[in-house]
Amino acid sequence: MPYPLNDSKSKTRAVENLSARVYNQIKNLILCNEFMPGQKLHHQQLSERLGVSRTPVREALTRLVQEGYVSFLPNRGFTCKEIRMQEAEELYELREALEAFAVEKAIANLTDSALALLRNKMNSYGRDVQNRFTRERLVYDQDVHIEIARLAGNETLTSMLAHVFERIVLKRRTDGLYDPARGVTAHQEHLQLLESIERRDPRDAVATIRSHIQAGKKNVMADLKQRQAIRGIRSLETHS
Repeated sequence: MPYPLNDSKSKTRAVENLSARVYNQIKNLILCNEFMPGQKLHHQQLSERLGVSRTPVREALTRLVQEGYVSFLPNRGFTCKEIRMQEAEELYELREALEAFAVEKAIANLTDSALALLRNKMNSYGRDVQNRFTRERLVYDQDVHIEIARLAGNETLTSMLAHVFERIVLKRRTDGLYDPARGVTAHQEHLQLLESIERRDPRDAVATIRSHIQAGKKNVMADLKQRQAIRGIRSLETHS
């Protein structure tokens, strides 16, 4: 006799796995600039591209709405959500608090092998700063800071910081307005931070990482203000 209960569980698990896979695929498309913040997400196009029905696509988009990465408006559908000024300010304030704690703890746990790994991640960022600004550079930067949190040995801290970075990276536009000099300056700040960590100087490391995050926040806020001004001008032109 068949076992319908087990079959039901298997089917449920298969549906959950498909939904999770589609969710991760759409999220990765946003991360890779296939879809930009502000761009509309079409059910049919996504289902055809991913080779699935519209149901798991809608489930994935609904989950992304709940997590704040996508917006939904009746009769207009789903749109990639762009980071707004208040959210950016709050995320950078949280970053600063978490990372100041993380770098102090990381120095207390530091080993030579951990230091070498951190240096490699900083070098990956440094090799990218001469290129056009992309999400890839944001991910390299994220890797540097998440590695410091890992060295702190606090999994909750690492998870919280990863979530903050994910919101910044997925919702940040990388087209057009970014100051190209910021990448070079940020890499120099990373190297100053590395020197403080190598010296096992927590006070200097905390001051350096706070200054680095504040400079990054200032750059992002200037970018968002400029984009807001451009949207305002376009809106006036449309209604004039």
